[in-house]
Amino acid sequence: MKQSNKTEWAIWGVCALSFAVTLALLPLLPARIPVHWNVDGQIDSWAARPGAFFGPAMGLGLSLLMKFLPYIDPRRRSYEKFGRAYDAFRLALALFVLILQGVTLYAAFYPDGLDVSRIIAACVGALLCVAGNYMPKFRHNYFCGIRTPWTLASETCWRRTHRFAGPLWFWGGLALAAGSFFLSGRWLAAATAALGAVLVVPAYLYSYFIYKSSGED
Repeated sequence: MKQSNKTEWAIWGVCALSFAVTLALLPLLPARIPVHWNVDGQIDSWAARPGAFFGPAMGLGLSLLMKFLPYIDPRRRSYEKFGRAYDAFRLALALFVLILQGVTLYAAFYPDGLDVSRIIAACVGALLCVAGNYMPKFRHNYFCGIRTPWTLASETCWRRTHRFAGPLWFWGGLALAAGSFFLSGRWLAAATAALGAVLVVPAYLYSYFIYKSSGED
């Protein structure tokens, strides 16, 4: 798979930064740290101080998983055609986890200092924008992209579905990021859930109709 060395180094640099910052702050952290927030943005679950490493561990785990998935994909050669887009999404995901770790560490010192639900919604929106931007470049594979029975069965259906869904995800992500400035709490959670349906259902149905209309069944 073609890779950008700079992007690859950036991914592991982000993972290392997450561990380094957490390790540096560990002696200063309170005895318990927040690890979960409810839909109103209020902390509803805590962990002992070593739990601060959950975020860095998750980021490293996701980065390693996405690094090696192409090697076990039966369509591994497809990644050679969209390696840069795939690595760019890997980097965006690593940055997403890093930001969440930063929020967790900040909230450990100032539990009421952030509206976490808004920050998470804005970050999810940004990640959706990145995914939507690169989605039309994703090639036929089993792990990365919109995987329905019909996109997996037909390369034409895969290509057309991702060209359809890419702009939808981009603008949907932008709407969510913008909405995080105006909505909060349960209203923001409801808007996020509704957006999830808007992004998933049309793409699923579109792939079905494209496959049926192509006569490949």
